[in-house]
Amino acid sequence: MASPALVHVAVDKKDLQTSQRCPPGVLSTFLALLAKLGKATRHPGLLTEHAVDSIGYYLDEAPRVEAARLQLVRGDGVRVELRARRFDVLTVDAADKLPSARRRQCVAIRGTKEVARRLDASERGAMEIVVTLMSGATLALRQSKRPRRMVVLCTSVQQKKKVLDAELEEADGPKLAELFVEAARSVPGAASSSSSSGTPSHALTRHVKMKDGGFWVLPAWYAEACALIAQDVFRLHALVSSTSQAISRALFVDSVSAHRIENGPVERHHTLIKTVLHPASGGCACGLHRTTLPTQAFKRLEMRWEFCGCKLDERGRCPQHHQAERTVESAAFPKVCMIGLKMELYCAHDERQGLRVPLRATDEKMELGWAQRFVLDLAACGARIMVAGAHADLETDVSHLLGELAAQRAARGHGGDAMMQRDITAVYLLRNKATVKKSTGKFVGKVQADCNSILKTHKHLFKLV
Repeated sequence: MASPALVHVAVDKKDLQTSQRCPPGVLSTFLALLAKLGKATRHPGLLTEHAVDSIGYYLDEAPRVEAARLQLVRGDGVRVELRARRFDVLTVDAADKLPSARRRQCVAIRGTKEVARRLDASERGAMEIVVTLMSGATLALRQSKRPRRMVVLCTSVQQKKKVLDAELEEADGPKLAELFVEAARSVPGAASSSSSSGTPSHALTRHVKMKDGGFWVLPAWYAEACALIAQDVFRLHALVSSTSQAISRALFVDSVSAHRIENGPVERHHTLIKTVLHPASGGCACGLHRTTLPTQAFKRLEMRWEFCGCKLDERGRCPQHHQAERTVESAAFPKVCMIGLKMELYCAHDERQGLRVPLRATDEKMELGWAQRFVLDLAACGARIMVAGAHADLETDVSHLLGELAAQRAARGHGGDAMMQRDITAVYLLRNKATVKKSTGKFVGKVQADCNSILKTHKHLFKLV
């Protein structure tokens, strides 16, 4: 599980549960009981070859249905584990239907359209036997308080879910209990896995090689810092909440990657840092500024930072901007050219059709000029990570940077109940398609008198006309 400090960063699914490998005989006992569950749920052919009610349909799509069933029955490459349930994994759509208190317990799962809800004290501690195929499809047998009840959750390769739930015959109740006892026996030489062992993979920097040179995946602490800039400076949680009519959303960062773009003329070469938001943060935002939506499919929301990114020489000059009147660099993370720094929220669709919302702390009509230094510093830190890796000194420096950001916000009244009320007002106006007139810097049409005051901190979220 992520550190409590990383509240905005999606976690890896493997870090959510504690598990141990089960003895070899567990699978055969599980399959025998699964066949009986099939009869109890009107699936008599659940494990039968080419049956219309085959388990294969809940594990994969045609034409791989029979192959999935056969792999399960034979046990070829199948992994069987016993897990202590601490979280309930839900799709984003399912989580949206939860009461708000339970939805706030959810954390985003990296690389998926799922979230994990931390179980209540009364729910935790139950065991489940998880059978995983080589394709990634799973069957999870959950322990029930009723001795004869057998509940199996099937999750296909395509992340479609099916629950088989029924009471077994009287004689099979003890067999079901014995199955969990057998699964709990340790396997010689098999180590248990848990989120507390080792360093989570998302906490590390890694370079992904590709034909064009590749890109860097930046660490979780940097992703958290990006999320705090998005929330505390640019109030993007208000915008993503506006993509839904009845749900307030938090910002969850799925991943942050750094790219060196060196296509085309040299003067266009630059560094790009992409902060990809998790689907739990919201969907397409184009409707907030446009009357006609893109015809291409929505992909994701991104916060993008672009700047030169070249390394400055011994005399502090950029090889790409050596004729510039002055050098632009970060005091906290020097030796990186920051000329051309710009930020935007990008609603990514196929064929680049999505909305782009500029994020400018330097807008003279707003009260965000004080934050520009923090935006520049964090971008420069990302460029430094690309060169030197995510060593401890950089993490400490960013921690101090965020502490100073919080102090500056408090000194300017950019927090607490007053700012929360501005967020609520902004969400209401965005959902009702409010626009801002460029010439006056005020809302178009009739709004309450105090609404225009939020433009000092939220103006960039609205469409300018």
